[in-house]
Amino acid sequence: MKAVRSAAACGCVLLAVGCGSSGEHDVSSPSPGASATSPAPPADKGPVCDGDPAAKGFHVLRGGSVRLPGGAGSVSYQEARADGSGRTAVLGTGTGAGTGTAGTGTAGAGPRGRTVKPGQAVTLGGAPYTVAQICTYRVVLTPKGQKNVTESPQPSSAAGWPSLTDGRFRLRWHVPNNEYSGQYSAVVTEINPGPRADIGITGRDGGSAAYRDARVGDTLEFAGRLWKVAAIGTGDGSPAESNPHSGYVDLELVGPAGG
Repeated sequence: MKAVRSAAACGCVLLAVGCGSSGEHDVSSPSPGASATSPAPPADKGPVCDGDPAAKGFHVLRGGSVRLPGGAGSVSYQEARADGSGRTAVLGTGTGAGTGTAGTGTAGAGPRGRTVKPGQAVTLGGAPYTVAQICTYRVVLTPKGQKNVTESPQPSSAAGWPSLTDGRFRLRWHVPNNEYSGQYSAVVTEINPGPRADIGITGRDGGSAAYRDARVGDTLEFAGRLWKVAAIGTGDGSPAESNPHSGYVDLELVGPAGG
């Protein structure tokens, strides 16, 4: 069933979906294929972020990848780890363009990963970087020896995407929200008991992410902004399209993603 649902997600027509009432929160039943017997993974021990909060550099989003400067391959954020006092991350490198596919969690990733911690020096694509910050949702890499480092470049459409209602962005289960000529696409690929949701982001020019087991209150980053998971509705398990009772995730805009 899950394979069928995944295929349905890929076959959905592009659709711009608006937010409904922020009071809707149906958690009555899980989506079909959600395993009631599989225990939910433990909540992240935190902290949410570790390292320099003012760091500037390239943002590598959780489960996604970005292209390295100079065409020297890509770097991906494969795995997040925390022990309650600090954070580490598993980074992978590859030769792909770094655009990836929403929901895969392996965009541009190479077969091997390396565990890094805040402040660590790393060499990626033959160039030196500092792991300036690690968060549940991103890793910030600062190029060494470069002055006036700016934030990660965003696709040109990021300033206008997505459309919000009352500061919220509603994602319907298996219906990609793809506006402004498809520079970005976001889709809820799975909703499980808890409730928990898997959310895939695809950026044509980079900025892909795969947020798995997102819970209400979690922070996500995409389109150069930070978002809070405000509500998860499990719905009746039917594909969204024209079904008002399908599952959804409401994301609340927090603000810019920072440097």
